[in-house]
Amino acid sequence: MGLQRARRRALHADLNELEQRKGLVPWRRGRRLLLIEDDLEMRRMLAAALRRDGHLVIEAANGDDALDWLGPGVLDGDLERVPDLIVSDIRLPYFTGLEILESLKVSSQRIPVILITGFPDRETYAQASQLGAECVLEKPFDLGELRAAVHLALRARGKGSTGASDASR
Repeated sequence: MGLQRARRRALHADLNELEQRKGLVPWRRGRRLLLIEDDLEMRRMLAAALRRDGHLVIEAANGDDALDWLGPGVLDGDLERVPDLIVSDIRLPYFTGLEILESLKVSSQRIPVILITGFPDRETYAQASQLGAECVLEKPFDLGELRAAVHLALRARGKGSTGASDASR
């Protein structure tokens, strides 16, 4: 038992170091959301809004960082690394939001994905729909739109939003 606890602590320390090095630092407990946005100000604003709703937000600045964080959960079954929802920009460095969505097909768990874009077109919508995105929000969008989309996606997954924010919206 002591050996298992030591292994868990060592793994937790390794994951914390990776998250801090990559800037993937969770904020607080709640529904686990992975937010992937390369624009720092936009990412901060979206993360703050989602955190106010009680969600644990893991931030990634690009597709590579997102896949680094997702890998242990999607490929190795580490449930601590499987988000309840992903909110991702489509145009990202390294891997696009659509490529990230497509990569989730290898997971045994269905992870809902909300895509955001400043460059909407019919082809993007069609591809997002074909890959199973919950929705595509066009920038600029109202934060209430995002919050509603998050709430609906989590509720559909059986993990509804928490707290007083539900009753007031």
